Amino acid sequence: MGIARRPSRANRGSVDWCRMNAAVNNVMDEPTLPAEVMRLINDSLPSVDHVEILFRISRQGEATADWLARDSHIETATLTRVLQDLQSAKLIVGDDSTYRVTQNPRDRAAVEEFATTYNARPVTLIRAVYARPSPLRSFADAFRLRRED
Repeated sequence: MGIARRPSRANRGSVDWCRMNAAVNNVMDEPTLPAEVMRLINDSLPSVDHVEILFRISRQGEATADWLARDSHIETATLTRVLQDLQSAKLIVGDDSTYRVTQNPRDRAAVEEFATTYNARPVTLIRAVYARPSPLRSFADAFRLRRED
């Protein structure tokens, strides 16, 4: 992929060149992620901390809370909340010291796809986390007064 080569001055008005350039730009700007990864982001990964912890657990296979705190540089209180959130979402299992990815086939496959995507396209994945719709914003937008035309 790349930017379409600009045609000569005589052919610049060509509709085909405009379509080709628009297609190239749309493909490059579009943050397409697998559907299962988007489901995880929208349903269970509200912050980059969640993404980082889930990725570290999936990469290690099994991780202790102490190791996660040292490796991720996340405060203990935040880490505890993130681990509880991931357990509530049934993405990880464990006790107060050791955590691993769930054995549920559907969720395990989604986490594996997430880890593969994180390795291949981390910036796109993080952008998707920041771009996810805020439940509070959606709720507030429901009450916006709209001017009738």
